[in-house]
Amino acid sequence: MRKAILLGFALLISLYSFGQKENVWSIEAGIGGLQMLENRYDDGTNYVNEDQGNDFFISADYWLSYHLALTGGATFEQQGLYTDYSDGIGLKKVNMLGLHAGAKYYFFPRKWICQPHIGALLHTNVLNLGHQKGECHIVAEQGFPGCQAMMTYDVSCPALSLSPQVGVDIHLFSSVSFCVAYSLRFGLWGSNKASLRFTDGSVAGQTYGIDERNNRSCVSIGLKMDFPMKTVSEKAKNNLWMLLHGWISSKAGD
Repeated sequence: MRKAILLGFALLISLYSFGQKENVWSIEAGIGGLQMLENRYDDGTNYVNEDQGNDFFISADYWLSYHLALTGGATFEQQGLYTDYSDGIGLKKVNMLGLHAGAKYYFFPRKWICQPHIGALLHTNVLNLGHQKGECHIVAEQGFPGCQAMMTYDVSCPALSLSPQVGVDIHLFSSVSFCVAYSLRFGLWGSNKASLRFTDGSVAGQTYGIDERNNRSCVSIGLKMDFPMKTVSEKAKNNLWMLLHGWISSKAGD
């Protein structure tokens, strides 16, 4: 175990001394999980927890300086209605698609392995902008599994969302980073409203409502590739192989 730790430390030191040439731009692709905020339903119906969703994105960064980068790309969001009663993100899904753009500020020298940053983005959306109203029959998958209900909904997605962000990029190799970010997205208008009335089972006649303002949080992970790409030094390669060999040997000895 001690040998593996020492080898890992040697690998980090070698990765710290990447090539001197700075990357000019990078591409990142990733996924995330959404949490809807501020579910406000005040007409006397039963309260439902905040819904969840999915986030898929691809973006590019262009470096203006050693610390400041412009960023932009495309985002696809899926918001779920009544996540509590679904095996997935919701009994009904609401899609959003658009472009995002903004800037990120990195605090540390770019040769450091860990790169924390803050940023601000503007998200656009071109789907479900008008009021999408309807009614449908559903069967609960969780909460009250097997119980039938009627759902009425009135969905209107925001055309614009403001998004402050914090995150960290962790260099895996000279030109590849693992990225983690947390952001808040404030829809400038739009909402998800719905009412779910159960028609059978132990909760027959009960109504559960949601009223979400399209403010949501997102935790995302991704992989980033820097360009121009840098070659991995022989020292880093050797230390990586030594680390893998030490880890495999330790497992074989268990």
